[in-house]
Amino acid sequence: MMNLFGVHNGPAYLEGIVQKVTAGENQEVEWKGKLQTKDGHDKFHIFYYGDLMEDDLITWQDSTPLIVYAEHTVTGERYLLIDAAKHGYDAMLCETYPEEELSKRSLRPYLDVEGEDTFKVHLSAFYNVPWDEEFGEDVDEDGTYELITGDCMDFNQVKRDGYDAFSIRIVNRKGVKTEIVQEELA
Repeated sequence: MMNLFGVHNGPAYLEGIVQKVTAGENQEVEWKGKLQTKDGHDKFHIFYYGDLMEDDLITWQDSTPLIVYAEHTVTGERYLLIDAAKHGYDAMLCETYPEEELSKRSLRPYLDVEGEDTFKVHLSAFYNVPWDEEFGEDVDEDGTYELITGDCMDFNQVKRDGYDAFSIRIVNRKGVKTEIVQEELA
């Protein structure tokens, strides 16, 4: 059985800043959410580290993982949408990255093809990993699981943040939709 816990709850680090979107049909592997603060604000600037491709996708820069933030257009508060060095199956179980590389990831503002810089933000996380079946026996008596970094995390949080794919779609004020992240993370 796939990770329905993740599908129903979405990434733990996004809790409180995302409104879950239900598509009407029963989702087996995909969680969808719309970035929206508790006061209902849903317009953001995007800041990222990575390479911006011709098709507007943000990708890793060489072997350094991408990172994407959304910034509240009024308060300037930033919200982490994805850090491929910390989030997803590979970052949690398979790969580690030198801290000196990660600390050098300087953020740039994102402008879409029309020069727009303010967006509504839609997120999707995909949960194809059967965490309980594959890793349940490795959970300690306190309910924590040891990541590849040696850090321990609550197993329910691992199931939420250990998605195997993640995407970000933005919509500018004119209604133009752009997929800016499509990451395979397992």
